[in-house]
This record gives sequence, structure tokens and C-alpha cells, in this order.
Amino acid sequence: MMQTQIKYIASSGNTYDLTTKDILTRVADYYDWSWKPEGAKRQYGSRVSSFSRDAAQYEPELIFGRNQKGLRKLIQALHNDFENDLRRLKPGRIVWGDWYLDCFINGSKVDNVSYWKWIANKIQIYGPYPFWIKEEKVVLNAAGDVSGDFLDYTFDYNYDYAAGAIGEKIVYSESPFTSEFKLVIYGEAVNPRITINGYPYVLYTTIPAGAYVVIDSRQKTIMMYQNGTKTNIFDYRNKSDSIFEKIPAGNLRIVWDSAFGADLTIYREQVEPEFEEVPYE
Repeated sequence: MMQTQIKYIASSGNTYDLTTKDILTRVADYYDWSWKPEGAKRQYGSRVSSFSRDAAQYEPELIFGRNQKGLRKLIQALHNDFENDLRRLKPGRIVWGDWYLDCFINGSKVDNVSYWKWIANKIQIYGPYPFWIKEEKVVLNAAGDVSGDFLDYTFDYNYDYAAGAIGEKIVYSESPFTSEFKLVIYGEAVNPRITINGYPYVLYTTIPAGAYVVIDSRQKTIMMYQNGTKTNIFDYRNKSDSIFEKIPAGNLRIVWDSAFGADLTIYREQVEPEFEEVPYE
């Protein structure tokens, strides 16, 4: 069975493949998790008002060796990027297949450093936002765009999808939970309105041709980008219905004014990367 690819992408943009024939990742406890109850003590037990999660922390071990040329230079470059992320306060990213965790590597212990054949390196991963994320992207075409995206769904599931006239699209989100999202609307768009299962996401402004707006539900921001400038247009949102309402799970019917195009990125968040099937023996 082929091992799922694991990569580290530093804030510098440097990418390190940690699943080559000369690099082995061991004891990766990425499937360990817990939630912390919040509430008040009672005579018997407690009254739970909510659950919360601390930052994610893992301690995998990397084994470098065999025929890896420039072994020590590789490890030094990797460690330099780890430290660079810490000094800049900009997280890197652990990528496990289709899932990723934004994180810092805030500890390292190296064994067998004097041995020329292989080196063991245990690292400490600190994920401030303790969720693994898989992105699912939906392209909403403007009228006249004949790129064929209606027939080329990003979600690759065993379902029949239907796209009606331009301005309507039906997709399926595999997330079992409601999801955070990023919505990019491209100008020209006048008072752009998009509904998802009947819920409205509306701005009361004009997005000029060549400009675009990014609505980020996680950061609770609405920014317009035009000619190299960035403008906060938070006050132009529809105030009757939250424009940051999470995306529902399951079937999604998306309707929009076909005069403009948009990209919807759904952030599927889980406390662990999805379990993979293994061959039955």
C-alpha cells in the first residue's frame, strides 16, 4: 500500500516532501484529539455549556537516510525554515494527502547525528487553529463563459449532479458539518446576491470591472481589491442576514445573477485527517 504523501510547506514557499524513498515519517499521532468541556460543577457531575479545543500538538519522527544525497544540508534547510516561520510568526503547513494543518514546528530533537547512514529527527508540531482542512471549490460562471465548468465538478463524488440554466448550480458538500468559507466575487457586479439553499449572501455596492471582492467567514472580513489597492467594504453587507453564515452540509443549490462570476471555497474542517481505506486481507 502506498503511503499518503506528507509535505511541509514553509512560509517562505519552500516545500519539503517527507515521504520520499529516503525519508520516512513515523509515530505521526495525527488521529489523536480531545475536546475540553466548559461549564459549572454540580453536586453530581457538572453542567456542560459548551466544548472547546486547545491548540493541536503532535510529535512525529522523521527518519532521513539511505541514499539521500546532501542529507545534512537537507535537514539544515528544513530546520532553517522551521525557525524562520517562528521568527516571522507566520505558520507553515503540514499537508497530508488532500488535508492540511497550518502550524509551527516549535521543537526538534535529533538522534544518531554522527551516523552517516541515517538520522532520526523528532519534531514538535503546534497548530494554533486545531483543525485539519480540506478545501472544496465551486466555480460559478458568468453568462457567456463557455469554459465548461458546469460539467467539470470539483467535488468528485458518486452522485448525479445537475446544472440548470446559467446562474444555477447544484453540488454536494461531503462535509458532515456546516463549514466556513471564502467567497470571491468578480466585477462588474451590481449589488451582487448569491443564495445557497435559499439563504442570501448579499452586498449593496458595485464591484467595478477588473476588481473583485473576498468574503472570508473565518476572519469576518469583506475586502475589495482593485488596481493594487485593498478597501474594507464591511459596511456594505446585507445587515438583515449574516453574510458569514456557514455553508450547510450535503446538497447545495446555488443561485446567482449570471451577470457576474464567483468562486466559492468551502473549508471542510475536522479534528483529524480523514481515515483512509486499507486493503482487506
